[in-house]
Amino acid sequence: MFIENLKHPKAAELLSNDIEKLQGLLDDLKALRAGNYPSLMTLSNAPFLDDYSVISRGIAALSGEVTGHPTISGNNEPMLSSPLFVVLKDIGAARTLSRWYRLGERASR
Repeated sequence: MFIENLKHPKAAELLSNDIEKLQGLLDDLKALRAGNYPSLMTLSNAPFLDDYSVISRGIAALSGEVTGHPTISGNNEPMLSSPLFVVLKDIGAARTLSRWYRLGERASR
């Protein structure tokens, strides 16, 4: 998130949203460091990303066709994720700044 003016009426709200997202990521990274994978319930509620790629846009991110995303409606919709922090190939999951994703097939391109 980029804030140009802290006096903007939405600045505090934007900062609060980012702090909440970053706290969620921090909690998940600490759990992974301790050897704790996300629960089956967490992953069953995560959006499903198929035909995915790990891309670089200055930072790593995911792109692919998403289903079950909270803000992207439809099935198999193209998307580009927030910054990517962890890919767990062994359990087919990835953690971005915003959320967990369940991973399908990796794109062949």
